[in-house]
Amino acid sequence: MHHDQHDMRPILKHPLNVRVFHYILLMSFLPLAATGLLLLFKPLIEEGMQLTYNIHIVAGVVMTLDAVAFTVMAFDRVVLFVARVFSLSERDLKWFMVLGGYPQKFLLGKKVPVPPMNKYNSGQKLFGACVLIGGTALILSGLVLWLIPHAAPRDVVWLLGMVHLASGLLLTAFLPVHLVLAVYRFDDFKAMMIHGNVPYHDAAEYTPLWVEQEIAPVATSGEELAQK
Repeated sequence: MHHDQHDMRPILKHPLNVRVFHYILLMSFLPLAATGLLLLFKPLIEEGMQLTYNIHIVAGVVMTLDAVAFTVMAFDRVVLFVARVFSLSERDLKWFMVLGGYPQKFLLGKKVPVPPMNKYNSGQKLFGACVLIGGTALILSGLVLWLIPHAAPRDVVWLLGMVHLASGLLLTAFLPVHLVLAVYRFDDFKAMMIHGNVPYHDAAEYTPLWVEQEIAPVATSGEELAQK
């Protein structure tokens, strides 16, 4: 399938409700990650640690409300996202064998063949699965540790504390990689953070299966392209 590298027709990739969810998720997780590390290493005096704890709780409540609201109001998108990130094929293995071609681009300045991807590449799918599983574990364990730490059995509280710590560290470790690659894919970054659209040529280059299988032209070539 031939794609014009200058084809700037917009494709709606991230609707408004997804973008709002992502804004709030990002704005709540950044202080959660920072205060979580402070709570782990305890470098501040008592007053500073108490303030850190309070910020951590507020950010956690915001992230929880954001996740619950989006799940309730956009349940169809949550189901579709889960289906996408947990769909595995031989292409995913081949993608990871070259890590999407990013190390070769950054370190060697050369382009290597990369398997064609759907709406999300294999790395994004891995990160999405970690966010789904790790985020759910963070929220559920955090609620117990905050609301009923003395009512739950001691061993359960300890286990939930370890789950909370492991999930938080995992997602925090993923965060800088996610941010760097998001800025590198600047068209996709603008789509998620601003207007929701990616140019046709960008989608055709990085997500050709999505374009070929799920995107349909609307009326004339000058109009927006819509997802099926």
